[in-house]
Parts: sequence; structure tokens; C-alpha cells
Amino acid sequence: MKDKFISDLKKTAKKGIEELLIYLEEIEFYKKPASIRHHLNVTGGLLEHTENVKREYLKLNEETNAGIPWKNIIIQASLHDLEKCFAYTSEMQHTISPGQNNFLRSLARDNMDLYNTYGLDKYVEDKEFIISKEYASDLIKWFKDGRNIAPPDVKSDWNYNENNLPLNHSMRSILEANKFIELEERDVLAITYHMGPYGPFDERKRSKAEELYPDVRLLHLADSIATKKEDIEESLNND
Repeated sequence: MKDKFISDLKKTAKKGIEELLIYLEEIEFYKKPASIRHHLNVTGGLLEHTENVKREYLKLNEETNAGIPWKNIIIQASLHDLEKCFAYTSEMQHTISPGQNNFLRSLARDNMDLYNTYGLDKYVEDKEFIISKEYASDLIKWFKDGRNIAPPDVKSDWNYNENNLPLNHSMRSILEANKFIELEERDVLAITYHMGPYGPFDERKRSKAEELYPDVRLLHLADSIATKKEDIEESLNND
């Protein structure tokens, strides 16, 4: 799947594509999930979703005789969710609240045997806990339980990146892609409005964009179809 993704982008022959591919490795595009709570919320999910969108997009273009150039479909489908490389992280985030930190410190003082036995000092720096809000809640529950059992493991699941730039999803994807390749007008509009009516944009402007290029409607439709199929498949696998 990764090889096909890379091969298709190279075939577009866009200036700067090699540099973009190097950048995708650096920002771990091939490891990121497609979502946190919904479709393909697993390592590598973003790549799989991207390929699914591309396949649906190519099919829709053929079925509707939209006439969208192949290279534009590849560029739009491949880069429409680029922002997710920055939105999601598997790293422990230092987001513990002051209240949680103070409460944990008091619990640790009252339960030094548990604190020392299980080496919780590895999470402490200058007398402050350096952990996420979620893990702080887990440790508080563990301390309050008071049993001599190992504390819960640090969750390695994907989470939202608290330090992500406060930019719109589509805009960040376009911004990152434009660092390396020149997007055409139709590419910018398709990526901008790929969330359709669920995006944060004026409906009149989205309708105008759809009138200008069929890409706008078809990329959104391909994304929706791919997502729905992914959700159904996940539901069936969990039954």
C-alpha cells in the first residue's frame, strides 16, 4: 500500500514531489491513524484511508465522466488529510492539570510504599508529575483503590495533539503540501471543501466551488464513501 502511494505521487511528475515524500516520512504519515474515535483509528490507518479515498475517487470520476485529470485526483486524494499527521500523537503528553498534580502529590505522600514499590518517581520531575490528564486520572483511581497491585500502564493509543497549531483541518493540509509542490486552483478548492457540509465554511462559497470544478463534489463523496465503508467493516469485525 505504501509503495503504491509513493509510486502514484511520483507519476504525477510534480516539481518538488521527491522532497514532499521525504517530508511525509519525517512527519510519520505512514504511521498515523485516520481518526481517534472512529474509522481506522489504528497505526497506519491514515495511509489505508487515503488509498481507499483514492480508489473511490477514481471510480466516481470514471462513472460520472467528470473528466478530472488523473494527476489531480492523485494529488487531492493523497494530501487531503495531511493535517492529521500533526493532529494525532502516540506520545505521552504533559497536560496534567495543577489540581490533578496537587492531588496526586498528596496521594503519593500518603502512600509512599506504593509509590516506591512501583517506581512512580519515573513520572516526576522537580516534584511535579510529568504525565497526561488521562493518565493522571488513572493513577488517582489506582492510588485511591489502595491495593498492592501494579499501576495501570501508560496508554499507547493515539490521542489528540494538544500542541497542534490552531488551524482548520483543510487549511493545514494545504499549507503543508504547498511547502513542496504547487497546488492547482482545483486542488486547493477540492481539499478546502472535502468535508462537504460538515466543514466550517460558508455554504454559498462551497456551492460556487462545486460549480467551478467537479473535483470539489467528488472528493467529498469519495471521502464519505470510503469512511462509511471503513466504519461498516470495523463494526462487522467487532461483532
